[in-house]
Amino acid sequence: MNELERLNDNSGHQSVSKPSGPLTSLEVYDKYGAMAYGIILQIVPQPNLAQEVLVNVFSSPLLQSCNSYPFTFAVCVIKLARAKAVEAKRKLMTIGTVSTEQTNISQESTPELIFDLAFRQGFSPEEVAEKLHISKSEVLKAFHDFFKSFPHS
Repeated sequence: MNELERLNDNSGHQSVSKPSGPLTSLEVYDKYGAMAYGIILQIVPQPNLAQEVLVNVFSSPLLQSCNSYPFTFAVCVIKLARAKAVEAKRKLMTIGTVSTEQTNISQESTPELIFDLAFRQGFSPEEVAEKLHISKSEVLKAFHDFFKSFPHS
């Protein structure tokens, strides 16, 4: 069971208990740090900068709001890590340190390219459509195709 833990009591009956209270930043880091770092590295492939972003994620006051997030805590950490990484990447792009290889866009609009532009580079579906000269519905269909290409387990 995801966030629930089964315990055996002395009578041999099993009871279910929830973790007590909100997680501390250190507990959150221990549990979700590697996942967040992997997401950040996909967006900011420079380890030193990615580590700075990771520290920024886990020191953010927004992290504590994840305790009341309507989905799982992991989803909240993913969203926060992605947002901080995209913000860092945009700052890099404004000062011109991103290589031209990363900013060049191929004319071939593959689902992988469209996902990369939206997730790793932080462009909205409207911006992706404009950059690739395709409709927003084609962008959304490419997202669907990208996720559909993964095998189900």
